[in-house]
Amino acid sequence: MPSYRVHLVGGLLTYLALLQMIKCSDPSYMTIFQGLLFCLLGSLFPDIDVKSKGQNIFYSLLLGLLVLLLYKQQYCLFAVTSLLGIIPMLVKHRGIFHHIWFLFLISLFATWLVQTWCSYWAGVMMNNCWFFFVGTVSHVALDRVVTQFKRTFN
Repeated sequence: MPSYRVHLVGGLLTYLALLQMIKCSDPSYMTIFQGLLFCLLGSLFPDIDVKSKGQNIFYSLLLGLLVLLLYKQQYCLFAVTSLLGIIPMLVKHRGIFHHIWFLFLISLFATWLVQTWCSYWAGVMMNNCWFFFVGTVSHVALDRVVTQFKRTFN
């Protein structure tokens, strides 16, 4: 299957295509940078259920979030986030994290969570969640293309 570098290139190309589609809305430089970052993170995300660069990044970010939640004394959210962080270790590779509907629901849930807990950042994070989702779609699409290619030529 494609390496993390191939997935990053796929995420970058997907991001550039998406950027061309939203160019008419004249996004700010910060929106452009955040979109790229979240699209690249999304392009690595489906492989968090196996030892990978995506998993390393995910758990590093999760650790930072958990420390922040403890600092803010958000113990209930800390507990829920901790439990959600265990899920990748409990599923098989190319399982639920490679299903578009699940990735869409994660993006939808993250958007709802930000709107509920941090309404001030809702607009910015909504864009970031959708860039993330598009990155995850590029990952799944690349995996499917490579799998089909191998089946055809093996």
